[in-house]
Amino acid sequence: MSARHIAFVVALAFACGDDDGSLRDAGSDGGGRDATFVDGGPISDAAGNDAASDSGAADAAAGMDASVSCSELCDPVTNTGCVDACVLRGEVPMCVEAPGTAEEGDRCERPDECAPGLACFLKRDLGVCGRVCCIGDESTCDPGERCGGPGVLVDGTSTRFNECLRPRSCDVLGDECEPMEGCYIVDAEGRTDCRAAGEREVGEDCRGPNDCAVGLSCTGLFSMTCVRVCELGATGSCPAGEGVCIGYAQSPEGTGLCTPE
Repeated sequence: MSARHIAFVVALAFACGDDDGSLRDAGSDGGGRDATFVDGGPISDAAGNDAASDSGAADAAAGMDASVSCSELCDPVTNTGCVDACVLRGEVPMCVEAPGTAEEGDRCERPDECAPGLACFLKRDLGVCGRVCCIGDESTCDPGERCGGPGVLVDGTSTRFNECLRPRSCDVLGDECEPMEGCYIVDAEGRTDCRAAGEREVGEDCRGPNDCAVGLSCTGLFSMTCVRVCELGATGSCPAGEGVCIGYAQSPEGTGLCTPE
């Protein structure tokens, strides 16, 4: 085994065991990246969004208070900040007099159908009412759930909000997650989860699993980079220049990571 290969192995061991928060996501695109799992528990990510308007008089005139969530003027997570109801029906939440009535888990076709605290999120080609949350705050989610997903409404509108989700194990070599998501290795035991997909390619810097594009894993010791997930024993699983496919402790069964020779 070459010195370069040994260094890569050591880097993998340290990267997947880091539980001090150093793997938190960069938070680009206003909360689109999910928090990272370590030993089954989430490391919360700061929302990192812009500050809300400081025009208190204008807010009061609009029937709002100073309550904010994900840096918006009213809070669709806790339904506060409005005279009647604060709901998420577009890119930003709004105050309405007549909210929807559909419950969590119900099918929905329009953004205005779900009850306060919920939003009609896109699930492949249909809408489902899900509980609204902000990355880094699972306080409104049920035990065992995390705040994640791409935050896209049924009509295709992208928001900076997210949804309470239960971890969904998946095949890192398959395509069984929702649109705009990918299957990622999320801890040192090889657990997987569907996360909002990143865009960083092989060799680019990363901080959390789903900073990387679908099919890659974020790993390293002092410098975290995106590495390709590969199928053990499959010819051509690692493209030219990316090394050979080698299985590690955190690799799901039948898979490995493309490792420099």
